Amino acid sequence: MSHAPSPRGPEASYPQFAGPPAGTSARSVTTRTVIGTFLALAVLWGLVMLIAYGSLHTVTGQALDEVALAQAKADRNVYFPGAALVLAQYVPELGAVAAGVLALVWAVRYRRWTAAVCAAGAAFAANVTTQFLKHGVLDKPDLGIQQIASNSFPSGHTTAAASALMAVLLVAPPHLRARAGRWGALIAAVTGMLTILNGWHRPTDAAAALLIVGGWGVVATLVARAVDAALSRTDARPGAASLQFYRQFRKNRSRRRQDIEWSEDRGESAYLPPAHERVERQFAEQQRGEQERAASYPQAQQGYPHAQYGHQQPQPTRSQPAPYGAPVYRPRFPARPRLGTAITLTVLAAALLAAAIWWPSPTVAGTLAGRVTLTAGYVGIAAAAALGWSLVARRLRDTTR
Repeated sequence: MSHAPSPRGPEASYPQFAGPPAGTSARSVTTRTVIGTFLALAVLWGLVMLIAYGSLHTVTGQALDEVALAQAKADRNVYFPGAALVLAQYVPELGAVAAGVLALVWAVRYRRWTAAVCAAGAAFAANVTTQFLKHGVLDKPDLGIQQIASNSFPSGHTTAAASALMAVLLVAPPHLRARAGRWGALIAAVTGMLTILNGWHRPTDAAAALLIVGGWGVVATLVARAVDAALSRTDARPGAASLQFYRQFRKNRSRRRQDIEWSEDRGESAYLPPAHERVERQFAEQQRGEQERAASYPQAQQGYPHAQYGHQQPQPTRSQPAPYGAPVYRPRFPARPRLGTAITLTVLAAALLAAAIWWPSPTVAGTLAGRVTLTAGYVGIAAAAALGWSLVARRLRDTTR
């Protein structure tokens, strides 16, 4: 069975690869989005308040925190060499600086100005919140458990490093978000654990700091989505005016230079054509040579219609911008770490804490119960990092900006 040739030419038999609509760059802000953001925020910061009450105002919470810190100090001199301990003291600062530089590089390279501003605001707000809670709101009563009753909740070192890592996730382009979320959560959790190993903070301090950073990251995603939706509604882009001015300036400068070169090439001679005429002549000769080569292979063109197109697919075409709020094509990107991982780690940390609380003998550093308590603290820190980063990544996976 033969098919009649397409009346629109040989290229009509090939599919046209049209790009996604112009309105896919920003997802509209709906009531469901706002409600989901506030629910995630309530979960994260509700856990902060719950941990604060348990670790500061209860005898059991202060005792478990003190045993975990004492166990970490005891294991530090036994299982870790001196060089590793010295390096561990600089990891939070080095991690924060490296993450900040990476976020700045990605913001400039991929022109993610809205995300960069929201990420900077979220990092600043997280650090301010930590210091305000530590010095202005929360206090630690002296229950006779801890030697130093001064409040260290939440951890400022962990907040500084984790907020920079959260900024990397917010600024990351869509194809790098999974990697940024996975490594960001891992490094943030390790940083929180190192603050315990260094003797600076207790496990609940680091876990609360990670939850605070995660909450501000969720707020930043909502603000960035609202700004992108507003810009798509007005068909504007951040920095569009300044970028257009710069391009026009370069175009005018190139035109003036070309005019000067043409006048210098012609000079006073009537036989030397100007530069632009020579370029046009060379282009015409090149086109003529391609036509002659194409005419010498008529059978190849008949057998392979795509030969005259240089084996290239048609270029993508840009469609008209979609109206605000209209359903548009939204490619989905993977979210890491997964929410199920955070839930599993949380359940495991709760089980270890229950075992430490109901241990037959008193939980003391250097015993098996002390190591179970420290392990529960480490697992809780990992769960806090996984929960915060997974909630932020899930709200970023449906956007292309």
